[in-house]
This record gives sequence, C-alpha cells and structure tokens, in this order.
Amino acid sequence: MKTIRSYIWLSQVSLVAFLLICFAMLPSVLRNNGGASNFGDSFPTIIPYSVGFLLSAAFLAKAASMLSRMARVKKTAPLMVILATMEMLVLATTFDRKFNQVYYLIHDYLGVALFVYEFGLSIWIVAETRSRLTGLFLAVEATGSLLGLLSLLKLVPLLFAGQIIGAIGFALVLGSGFPALLERLDQGAYR
Repeated sequence: MKTIRSYIWLSQVSLVAFLLICFAMLPSVLRNNGGASNFGDSFPTIIPYSVGFLLSAAFLAKAASMLSRMARVKKTAPLMVILATMEMLVLATTFDRKFNQVYYLIHDYLGVALFVYEFGLSIWIVAETRSRLTGLFLAVEATGSLLGLLSLLKLVPLLFAGQIIGAIGFALVLGSGFPALLERLDQGAYR
C-alpha cells in the first residue's frame, strides 16, 4: 500500500511541478488569461508540459496495475486508469488544437471532462473518508475550479491561476484521501 501511495503522490507532484516550471518559463500565460494548454504551444515549455503529463499518467498507470492485483482494492484500479487515460488524451489533443476549430473544441471538451472527473472523484473520496483535512483540500480544488470557470466566462482573467489552484487541491485530495480510502477498503471497512 505504501508503494501505491508513493505512485499516486508522484503522479500529482510531477504534473503540478512541471506546470509550475512551465509557468516560470512563460509567465505571460497568466497575464494573457491563458490556460495550461498554452504551454504545449511554445518551444521552451512544450517539453516540461509534456513530461509532466506523461509522468503523471505513467505513475497513475503503475498504481492502477498494483491495485488490480490486490483483492480488496482492485475495483479502484479503473479509477486510476481512467484518470491516466484522460490526462493522455488532454496532452495528445493539445498540439493540434491551434490548427483546427474541431481539434480546439475536442481538446477543450476533454479538458472539461477531466475536470469533471477529478472533481467527482474528489467528492467521492471526501464523502467516503469523511476527513476534514481532505474536505479542506476539496475546498481548495473548488476555489480553483470556480476561478477557472469565471475565467472561461470572461468574468475574471485568471484561467491558469484557477487551473493550478484546482490542480493543487486535487493533488492533495488524491494524494492524502485516496490512500486512506484504500487502507479502509483493504481492512474491509467498506463493501
């Protein structure tokens, strides 16, 4: 269980850390109300942007592989597979989105789907663990998500800020709450 916890944390830390590296390299994204996907458009940031998503998906896939071999928690493995797959789809659609409106919409809808999945997963984790700390992390995620939504609606110009705050909140929920949930499942505390 300790190794799975490490892979989950590594997945989230690598994604957030590489996005922050991209931001340090291209801070104009914040001023221009751009989102994280803009890092996939620029040569200096395309590599760390891609590495962050690839590492995150790889660590999630490794965690899923380990979960699938554990009797009491194997039903949670698809949750990590779905998350890894959605991250890879968002990454894969980043690069063509500037060339065609259809690709742009596909990328945006996949990004929204990833957000909805992460938020739903977070709510489920908080509801199952009933942890106040994890609930606080969900509030951070919700704050970032609200900023992102308000930015998409052109009410505030803080899209990347909302995305990174939401990503940090999700990372904290997943990294702290999901392993706690797994331990309870492993001990037979849930059905």
